[in-house]
Amino acid sequence: MSGRLPQWFTLMYQTPGEMYPLDEVGRFPAKLSDALGEMDREQSLNWSGQLFGNPTILDRLVKTQQYDLDPENVLPVNGGTTMGIFLTCMALLKPDDEVICESPAWAQVGTICERMGIKVNWWHLRSANNWKPDIEELSRLIHPRVKLIYINHPNNPTGSLLTKEDMAELCDIASRYGTYVLSDEVYRGLEWQGNDLSPAVVNFYDRGVSVSSLTKTIGATGIRFGWLATREKELLQRCFSIHYDSVLCNNIFSERIGEKLLEPSRYGRLLKEGKDVGQANLSALREMVERDEVWSMTPPGGAFSCFVKYETGEPSWDFCTRMLKKKPKGVYLVPGVCYNDDCEYHVRIGFGVKEDVFRTALKVLEEGVREYRGKK
Repeated sequence: MSGRLPQWFTLMYQTPGEMYPLDEVGRFPAKLSDALGEMDREQSLNWSGQLFGNPTILDRLVKTQQYDLDPENVLPVNGGTTMGIFLTCMALLKPDDEVICESPAWAQVGTICERMGIKVNWWHLRSANNWKPDIEELSRLIHPRVKLIYINHPNNPTGSLLTKEDMAELCDIASRYGTYVLSDEVYRGLEWQGNDLSPAVVNFYDRGVSVSSLTKTIGATGIRFGWLATREKELLQRCFSIHYDSVLCNNIFSERIGEKLLEPSRYGRLLKEGKDVGQANLSALREMVERDEVWSMTPPGGAFSCFVKYETGEPSWDFCTRMLKKKPKGVYLVPGVCYNDDCEYHVRIGFGVKEDVFRTALKVLEEGVREYRGKK
């Protein structure tokens, strides 16, 4: 199951031609000038000398992410959120362990576990429950051999959120078995109702691990600046050791740019710019769904991502492949079947791109549906 996503992305990005990027589930890209302005040409290219992170960065992470812990419980990493996930898995898991993974969600943990020979118990998110996890189902899935629960909220691809009550209940169940909770919070800060941040697991549970980056919220994918936060010092030390053995230290430009982007007023401005565009695009997506009964969706609570259902009967892989080949310009989408078989007849639509591009892409998408109907 988890192998379908990389297979799709390989096909998608090797397809020639111009494309509308509805695969984009992060903010439109930030610019170097957003972070640095005029760069100091005399700055050293040596590493920062701060193995556990620049103190200014740590302070800004705690403040902007509203973590209820000391800065020393945060570890900046070179490689984005994916590095935080990788380090946590490598530090915690052994072949005789088991893991519970949400699905649909970011597929990395499932892929790592399959390659390590670790049993994955899939915790399915369902449209009937607005793509939120069923806590009662978790109670049935968990047992003493489950070492780790992986969650991803705001969720990719559905945009579902957890409430504080959801997070507290989830952590309570995990604590009964001493199970760790790895929470992929890369979209945290992109909530569409109000200004409150969705819950961070590290604020609820001693064995919770929050991982994130500036990739989706600020549109800084290329700097690969990420972090993990946990109250468990021994786990943090193990993650540091693996990171040190893997990459030695953080990229100095990544650190400097990350520090600037995390300055609270700048971070807040860039976050708002992205959310304003996201709100406008989400309105356009709702309009498309309301225009034609072929479409339906559960409105996302957060993230630049929505799982949209269509009622043409065309398999999602075929539909998305056909949209790739559309002329004069195709559309990047992600088939629902890439996540699991229950997600067939859905497509992931990313809405982090600029408004004019997004609205034009939706028209092409509607045209593609009309073409298929005309051939049936």
